[in-house]
Amino acid sequence: MRDDKQEALNILRELAMELGRTPSLTEFFQKSGRTKHWITKHFGGFSPMLLSIGIQPMLNAKKIDNTIFQVANLPQFLEDAPKILPKDKGPAKKIAVISDIHWPFHSQRVVDAFLEFIKIHQPEYVFINGDAWDMYSHGKFPRSHNIFTPREERDLARKHNEEFWVEVKKRCPDAKCVQMLGNHEVRPLKRILEEYPAAEDWLKKALQDEFTFEGVETIFDTRQEYIIGNIAIFHGYRSKLGDHRDYTQYNCIVGHTHRGGTVFKNIRNEILWELNSGLAGDPLQKGLTYTPQRINEWTQGFAYVDEHGPRFIPA
Repeated sequence: MRDDKQEALNILRELAMELGRTPSLTEFFQKSGRTKHWITKHFGGFSPMLLSIGIQPMLNAKKIDNTIFQVANLPQFLEDAPKILPKDKGPAKKIAVISDIHWPFHSQRVVDAFLEFIKIHQPEYVFINGDAWDMYSHGKFPRSHNIFTPREERDLARKHNEEFWVEVKKRCPDAKCVQMLGNHEVRPLKRILEEYPAAEDWLKKALQDEFTFEGVETIFDTRQEYIIGNIAIFHGYRSKLGDHRDYTQYNCIVGHTHRGGTVFKNIRNEILWELNSGLAGDPLQKGLTYTPQRINEWTQGFAYVDEHGPRFIPA
């Protein structure tokens, strides 16, 4: 691919010398056979492509000769070139995130590993990043009704959720605790809106009561991001790792897909990343058996960020 780009630059340079001026986009198309889409993909546009070989776009074009490709003092030229200065983002925060616990279909092993991790590392923030409750009884997919009643499921999930925050505060008493709602928690609200939209406010009040915990900030709007410096934390809605980062132009901590990992990208001379916190549920539990087979791509674990950067912690 690099040879293909270099070949295109050579064609553009030769065309400029032949014409004695800046070539037009149409002239380059005719000479090279490349398309506008190809130029945009590899150079970001025709003007950046021209500038990459020292040719001014047509609005600022000058008579072209061999002098534009000559540098009298290359070491000095490189020394005087503009430098990319790092942005001052302030001191790094220590952030621990667990998500997709799917109570009562959780993995106690993953939850215990997370609690032990924060006891050792003492993060400044502890998040449950959505889908703490599975809300199996309120799903639309075909499911068994022989497991428990909706009330029993709710009581179990609430009990586990309360106990979790009690344990977090024992191990990490100075941490800011935040719980966010994901697409599973709002399943009851969606079912109500489908059949009885006039009851929306009643159910929102009930959900707020269920997800209010002492000493914990709860984000009830599933579309709301929690911003810490240049990091946006939210449950997520896209399936490909890196898509949230590209869309928001923030460093992102997300969940939702049950596939933990970290990806980096240079965007306008700034390295941005997306960190997925994986799955803290048990994929063999009934509520998570909607996949077509037992073998899947889900990865159990949680997320952590500190001065050394973001990382997924398998558990």
